[in-house]
Amino acid sequence: MPATHADFRKGALLTGLALLVLALASVAPAAAASECGITVNVQPSVVNYPSPSLPAGNQAAFGETIDVNYSLAFVNKTITVLYYSGGNWQPSENIVGNTVGYTRTYLPLHVGQAVFGSNSVRVVSGACDSSASFTIVSDPAANYWVVAAYAVVWAAISLFLFAGLRLGKKWFPVVAAATYLAIAPFTGQRYDVYFLISSGVRMLQHVNPFNPGVPPAYPGTYKWAFPPLYVPYGALSFLTYQGITHSSLPAVGALTPPSWYTSMFDVWEAFVPSSLPILVLLLKLPMVVSVLVAGLLLSRMTAAGSTSPLWLANPLVILVGAVWGTLDPITAALAIGAVYMFQKNRYYPAYLLASMGAAVKIWPVLLIPLFLAITLRREGLSALKPLAAILPAALLCLGIYSVSGGLGSDIYTLLYARAIPTFGNSFTVSGLTWQQFLSFWNAPALPIFLVVGIPAYLAVIVWVYCRREVDIVKWTIVSELIFFLTYNYVNPQYFLWVLPFLILQGRKVTTAMFTALPLLSVFFAYNIYYFVSPAVLPDYSSLGSSIADQLKVAFFNQTPWLSLLVLGVLPTFAYALTLLSELKPGVSITLPSLRRSLSEDEKGLVPQAVEGRHS
Repeated sequence: MPATHADFRKGALLTGLALLVLALASVAPAAAASECGITVNVQPSVVNYPSPSLPAGNQAAFGETIDVNYSLAFVNKTITVLYYSGGNWQPSENIVGNTVGYTRTYLPLHVGQAVFGSNSVRVVSGACDSSASFTIVSDPAANYWVVAAYAVVWAAISLFLFAGLRLGKKWFPVVAAATYLAIAPFTGQRYDVYFLISSGVRMLQHVNPFNPGVPPAYPGTYKWAFPPLYVPYGALSFLTYQGITHSSLPAVGALTPPSWYTSMFDVWEAFVPSSLPILVLLLKLPMVVSVLVAGLLLSRMTAAGSTSPLWLANPLVILVGAVWGTLDPITAALAIGAVYMFQKNRYYPAYLLASMGAAVKIWPVLLIPLFLAITLRREGLSALKPLAAILPAALLCLGIYSVSGGLGSDIYTLLYARAIPTFGNSFTVSGLTWQQFLSFWNAPALPIFLVVGIPAYLAVIVWVYCRREVDIVKWTIVSELIFFLTYNYVNPQYFLWVLPFLILQGRKVTTAMFTALPLLSVFFAYNIYYFVSPAVLPDYSSLGSSIADQLKVAFFNQTPWLSLLVLGVLPTFAYALTLLSELKPGVSITLPSLRRSLSEDEKGLVPQAVEGRHS
């Protein structure tokens, strides 16, 4: 029977309904996927890869940051990260949902998964999934730009050193002060600057910065585990910053971004206002002033007075004193001041400065027993009287801990963290130390500093007392080298402890060596753009030249022989060689001005100086 017009309309209607059902069936899962509780973001969105081809094989070259947000329905559930390669979704890793609802992970890019053009990433848990994409483009010019960046830095340092040698000790400190103050606001080691900021802010929030408490007000990894003297200054800096910018005090939780749970070194992202350079300048003022004061003291402690440019224009001093954002320049200046006063027989100020240095960062405490060993032999029990000068620093620290609300627990945190430094409650190794080999071999935690370092230092004290030694500069260096050889943390900034005393000895080659070693480790271990303020460069990995520099870091981390050579072999050889040189029998390296500062009785106790000796 031929179809009627009504039958045709009925068939068309049924066909339309069927197509609508099929369309809804195909769209419904995608809609559900976008609203099921998981979202993924990737950064950088554009990878400017500094090569016309991706690396061969499965060699990881650069990590794409994967931020996964999810609802609390996924707590303790497995979430799989996948990448699209070869026409299929390939698994990258599995993560487990946490109570924060956020996980940051990294997708290593290599030829097995990455292609020039669009690349896709997907996260899946059960029937829920979410995807994102990023683009890789070839940018060979990036290699030239990163080389140019380093060339500009070194050219500026060379020009700075040349200016110092030409201008001399009278005018160069003025130029140096202006230069340091210009660099300081716009630079910083992003992770360490966070601690400078958070310490004072937490005190203003009435939260203990030395112990997060139970339940923790913030992750315990981010407690201030140094002596407490800088923390009130950090609070004062933030109050000043508020007065200048009219900024509000961050909430307690605002200093803990979600990324801390899985990527703790990105905690600096918690506080990046556009006015951050103002706050960073305020926080770094003590470091800059300390570098300048140390230069002045070094000039006064040498006969020619020419060491100030050699100190102020030293690239490591510039890095640590103006760029990094760490406490070591402060303790270096206080330690130099303590030795200066001790050499002038002004023992009360010497003990006071050494103890104030120890209240900032613990290492200047090494000077106090050395001072006592030298004076006890000569003056008897009367040498104990100047020890009273350490009381102000001790009482000040106790007062700060008491105000913070945890005197006993705060002191325990300090002593435990400094005796054997740990990270995340586990034994770790960091910096330029032979103990990198222990970490590489997964050796058990060995308290070498406690069982070897402290007894060796006590043996030095006994030796100084029994042999009537008076060369405080020499024995300060010896004590620091014992520390370097036995401690499991010897970070690049620690070299600022020993540099000024090597300069006082006139040991130019050793000074150059103790400058080059930490700079070499920083070169390999850091991306140069990491030190640019996030207020200036929020995403330092967005630049092609930054990715080029990050490839250098990846190569260093993936090449054990190179990392062990730079961090373990070379510095340990330098420590041992310098220590043997300092301990060489019958040799004392003391500059004329230091010898003239001694009394006539003391001069009789000083072996013939080898003046101006170079290592």
